[in-house]
Amino acid sequence: MDTAIITTRMVEMDAMSNFTMASAAALKKLGRVSVYTFAYERPAVDGVDVHMLGGKNRHSIGTNLMALLGTFTLARELSMYDLLLVVNPDVGPMPAYHLARRYNPALKVVWTFHGLTPTEYVSGSRDRLLMRIRRLAYKPSMRRADRIQVFSNFIKNEVTGWGVSPAKVVVLPFGIDSGKMGSGDGQRIREKYGVGNRFLVLYVGRLVNFKHVDELIKAVAELDDVCLLVAGGGPESEKLRALAEELRAGKRVTFAGKVPNDELPDYYAACDAWATASRHEGFCVPIVEAMAAGKPVIVPCAGAMPETAGEAGLSYDVGDINGLRGRISMLRDDRKLYLEMSEKAIARGKEFEISRVMEKYMGLLSS
Repeated sequence: MDTAIITTRMVEMDAMSNFTMASAAALKKLGRVSVYTFAYERPAVDGVDVHMLGGKNRHSIGTNLMALLGTFTLARELSMYDLLLVVNPDVGPMPAYHLARRYNPALKVVWTFHGLTPTEYVSGSRDRLLMRIRRLAYKPSMRRADRIQVFSNFIKNEVTGWGVSPAKVVVLPFGIDSGKMGSGDGQRIREKYGVGNRFLVLYVGRLVNFKHVDELIKAVAELDDVCLLVAGGGPESEKLRALAEELRAGKRVTFAGKVPNDELPDYYAACDAWATASRHEGFCVPIVEAMAAGKPVIVPCAGAMPETAGEAGLSYDVGDINGLRGRISMLRDDRKLYLEMSEKAIARGKEFEISRVMEKYMGLLSS
């Protein structure tokens, strides 16, 4: 079975890119595998060909237009495969893969969809317009696909709300290397940032408006013996640093910036709990990474976060900073509760082991 994978960007330090390339590595055992993408910034995978959509290693409006202009050529190429795996693509190559099915009616099309950020959470009028265009293009495309694989029932409900038959939509969890996440050196991180023995809350993710890291800072600011470690970067970074100083919590709120993938296990090992105040997540990979490290998670009742966390998570009402602060205090003060939640986290994390998930995923793609 020869497979072509169409996606937007393949970058390092990106969970979806990691999952896609793990899929490519598994699929190459069944036949030829090619990745079609606008930007490739990862190590090469032996036996997997990479083709640049738009002719350049760049994701932009210009390369999308070039991909659109090359629709007929790309369609001929894609029609030579048995399986087309579509992973949250941009709009430029989408007409080509629809046309490819006319050239090869036997071509099987499977989407892997991890959701689109709602436009109200996207900064800038240009990006909001592009997100609306993608949403409009995705809806009819998914209706014509053979299968759509999603990572949560939350996303399944969104997709079926677009008129896609529920029978086409399969929920399979995201997969990670859970063993790796449970093998970090937490003491190194505690010493590096001067945390000592204080209760440490970790946040891993982008620093953008809808993640509401400001609420984590406000919650921790009133807990003198609690520290917050923020691992990630984004446009909200300076604003959040200023907030921590304003609340006189600058010595207990540390910004680590973007952390390399191979160092993440150390950060999870260092923390006592992982928390987020995000308004929208279609799955939320850091929840799974934290659980794999045996750490309880604190999540708002929004998106797929309670679904992903399961019994290993403590939830609170969206925007309720007192509720968030209360959950942190519960884990800090009740040792019995903490140990129970930690055990549940370890058990829950095993459900997302990449080898287990990939076996199910390959079964879906080859069926």
